[in-house]
Amino acid sequence: PAMCAVFKTLDPDEHESSEIEAANQVREKVIGKLRALNLNVDQFPASDGKHVFVTIGAPETMLKYEAEHQRAKLRLREEYGGALCYYVGELDEKKAYDKPLDGFELFSSTLQLKLIDEVVRSKPYGSDEKDEPIDFDELIEDGKVEEYFPLHHARMRMKLVFEWAQLLTKPQPLEMVREYFGEQVALFYTWYGFYNTMLWIPALCGLALFCSQIYTYTSMSGSLENPFVLVYGIVLSLWASVFCQLWMALENTRKHEWDTLDFENDEKVREEFMESDEIVRDEMLNEVTGEPEEYFYPDGSWLPPTGRARKQLMTYVVIGLVNAVSIFVSVLIWTDISEPLMEPGNVIVGGVVGGVAFAAVSIIIDALMDGVPELEHKGMMAVLVEGELWKTDTEHQDNVILKTFYFKLVTKYFGLTLVAFAVNLTPVMGEDRPCPEWQCMPVFQVMYVTLIVCELAYSVFQSQGLPVIKKAIENLGVVPDKLGVKIAKSPIEDQFGWFDPTPVIEMYKDKVYQFGYIVLFAAAFPIVPMLCLVSNTFDLRQRALTLLTKNKRPEPFVAADIGTYQTILEILATLAIITNSLLIGLTSHGLYFYIPGLTQIDRLWAIVVLEHFLILTKIVIGSVIPTEPANAI
Repeated sequence: PAMCAVFKTLDPDEHESSEIEAANQVREKVIGKLRALNLNVDQFPASDGKHVFVTIGAPETMLKYEAEHQRAKLRLREEYGGALCYYVGELDEKKAYDKPLDGFELFSSTLQLKLIDEVVRSKPYGSDEKDEPIDFDELIEDGKVEEYFPLHHARMRMKLVFEWAQLLTKPQPLEMVREYFGEQVALFYTWYGFYNTMLWIPALCGLALFCSQIYTYTSMSGSLENPFVLVYGIVLSLWASVFCQLWMALENTRKHEWDTLDFENDEKVREEFMESDEIVRDEMLNEVTGEPEEYFYPDGSWLPPTGRARKQLMTYVVIGLVNAVSIFVSVLIWTDISEPLMEPGNVIVGGVVGGVAFAAVSIIIDALMDGVPELEHKGMMAVLVEGELWKTDTEHQDNVILKTFYFKLVTKYFGLTLVAFAVNLTPVMGEDRPCPEWQCMPVFQVMYVTLIVCELAYSVFQSQGLPVIKKAIENLGVVPDKLGVKIAKSPIEDQFGWFDPTPVIEMYKDKVYQFGYIVLFAAAFPIVPMLCLVSNTFDLRQRALTLLTKNKRPEPFVAADIGTYQTILEILATLAIITNSLLIGLTSHGLYFYIPGLTQIDRLWAIVVLEHFLILTKIVIGSVIPTEPANAI
């Protein structure tokens, strides 16, 4: 295992000799510092002569010293209890530590990379106080180093390709994933696998209901209305609550097994926080210890706006404006585009166009506000939350997730909510614009399935297509070899040309909001969960394959939980009770299969009764299903 620093070689035809000499001096100075740290350093030129690759490793004695000094944790062998504990030389001499799954004798490749990186960023022993440690982030920002990244380990990478990425039907080797990529990536794939497993319940139930609807449509009523829609809506609402409870139990189990319970207490302060000019240093006293806080930024007050509250208020104003625009555009899509294309008995064209338009609005606003990480485009939300100056990465990411949710809740779901529950009941843009023959269920079904297909297609395009397009754009100015000879590249050079990995915080997003589409609206078109399950099954392994064969190795970060995404899942599960009650009692006519003589008032009462019943059941589920791990080490 090794880290790799990439230096650019300047072309003598394009640069002065003084510039070339200065660049060479920077490289030699960095290499000199690395060797002064007793690291294993090798350098070699790229095949095209445009770069120099410097690989950085560490001898075993150094790794053992650093592991003990940094209190690294290793798992003990079963005869010693099998728990995670701090590395100490005495236990190592007794061979008490279990071997990692990647074939190394003591330290996994991920742990070795962490230890190497810590050494790289430290000062050599006995060095001058004025001698600054190597800061690759600063060197990259100054253009003196092109890239600094961890290298893939060939043997373990191919093992994961064959035993994880290429096997659709086998369980994920999550412990192996954790050892290779770190807890943050492993936790995402744990959640994704759990989500897909739980998705079988609404998928199979929905498939059975959809087959029943097709039968009644073709042989009896000519409509997809069905008495079992009521049952399926209840199943979806309860499934969402059970999903959240069971995930919390699994997440807490992982916290114990991976020993990440105290991670947030030990988390380092963000560099962006420390370097801000607005930070107060060594003046404020800690409320617990009474000692001066090295870095402090006041939360402030909302009225008058001061401190962080003032910056958050600016963020909320922007979110409010974006939501207002989204609502206005969604209303225009209904009144000026979709509804005029419909007529009684023919809503497919208008429904498809409306679904595509709603999806397009969501995608465009997401790109502007949330950014496109595959194109290295930072959205407005990242900039706004960056300005709020949160102290740790966890606090920063939780706020990005939650504030992103505040506008995604509108951009993704308002258009469907408008058509399903509002256009028949209230004037739109000052006039009545109801569904044809006041039947919104067929319109909603077409729009819903169209939007889902668009979202699934864009998700694949975003994860697989955009990186290829970005690379092609970057290569537009590259002059091809005149001889047309393909030069063999080393594995390190190949990895340098691979895509940067997508941040893990971004990987959750489309699946969490897909969960929302399912629990909120799938009662209207029950085949959607099966479509999502099939897509997700292939997507999970494709993401894994991309991570192993097309992406640079991500830095191994720790994560104790999925953060504010858990809160979002809980909110969506609660909203599902409301939307399913309204779909069953208001949009659908399924209640008439049970009580034919219902009046409009009776239907409203049925909605209230069903909603209260589901809320009570949700509370019971939260009390009955434990969230504490059953078998924690």
